[in-house]
Amino acid sequence: MPRDKRFVAYVTPLIADWIRDQASERNVSSSIVIGDCIFDAWNRANEADLRTPATDPVRQNIFITVALDALLTHHPETDLRDRTVAAYQRRLERLGLVAPRPLGGSDEA
Repeated sequence: MPRDKRFVAYVTPLIADWIRDQASERNVSSSIVIGDCIFDAWNRANEADLRTPATDPVRQNIFITVALDALLTHHPETDLRDRTVAAYQRRLERLGLVAPRPLGGSDEA
């Protein structure tokens, strides 16, 4: 059975404190916290390599956005797309993700 490899690394005091706090909260050793962090980073890196265009969430969101925009643009209710975009803007404003649009017309002087 292969043995785990041992690595020595130096970290800043801030990171060392965070590792100790995490170990204390989880009731495990600092080595386990560090190993979990490394495993998570390795897993994320490998997941990105295994992703195909069909399973990549960023590509899926772009496709969905383009498809939905096309459906709304060519919908029999001609103002449906504008109403949807306005509702989306209001939701973003309520969630604090964008600044509210200024009141008044959108014409430039």
